[in-house]
Amino acid sequence: MRALIYICLIVSGHFLFASVEERLVEVNEAQIFCKIIGQGDPIVVVHGGPAMMHNYLFDLAKLSETHQVIFYDQRGCGKSSCEINEDTIRFDLFVDDLERLRKALNLEKITLLAHSWGGLLSMKYAITYPESIDRLILLNSLPASFEDCYLTVTESMKQLDPYQEELQSIERSKEFLSDDPDTVQKYFKLRSRVNFYDPKKADLLNVSLTLKDFKSFLKIGELLTYNMIMDPFDWYEDLKNWNFPVLIVHSDFDFIPLTDAQKVHESISNSQYVVIKECGHCPFIEKPEELLDHLFNFLLKRN
Repeated sequence: MRALIYICLIVSGHFLFASVEERLVEVNEAQIFCKIIGQGDPIVVVHGGPAMMHNYLFDLAKLSETHQVIFYDQRGCGKSSCEINEDTIRFDLFVDDLERLRKALNLEKITLLAHSWGGLLSMKYAITYPESIDRLILLNSLPASFEDCYLTVTESMKQLDPYQEELQSIERSKEFLSDDPDTVQKYFKLRSRVNFYDPKKADLLNVSLTLKDFKSFLKIGELLTYNMIMDPFDWYEDLKNWNFPVLIVHSDFDFIPLTDAQKVHESISNSQYVVIKECGHCPFIEKPEELLDHLFNFLLKRN
């Protein structure tokens, strides 16, 4: 399936009309949805979650002013499809999907712009296929070992404690159980408040989850966590072998500690590290102009 449409972006105060191609790519008994915007050197945007979808990162389409920007939904997420079970939801398949997508789009080298869980996926991709990487941007990424990830995620779950009573009330409500879209959005955005320096900005998240989507979100996360428990990893030594440019962007109010981002940075000789202040896990929402300045500066600078 291919569809060509046009969108209007506001870039630096000007209107920019960009062509958008939507495609479904067959990979590993799954269909991967991707959205391709603009022209130029390709940037593949790797969403977080696991089991989110590309929509919440769509403000990054402004990078199409200078690059071709490719959004995609990972297997089982958003408009991509596959069976969701222990055979299909495996870390190695997520990595291989990205390589097959690169080949299907006839791309030689790609820049990966990866958020949160997507950073973990992109680090593994870059370790496995370093020759396919032009540049790598890790945006509020999970750290590079299972132990560090486990400690970070376990600690982050405690931040939901003040919201548990309200979350449980919504879960029991007739509206939630009948998949009322407004109630499902309210529930998800309430859960997301801990990811923001200003909790009210969680309402700006661009997500459209149904109850089925949310259950898939939980199931995929559970399966991938089990997958990693059974095959724990530590990649810090692998990161030392990279010779392509890496930008690490992190926020001072992220649930992922700055020390984790600093540890990744110190493992990569050719890396830059910037901290966005008074910002949580989603700088593309809380500090979009500052983030875009960092991204354009990195992408347009050639060694």
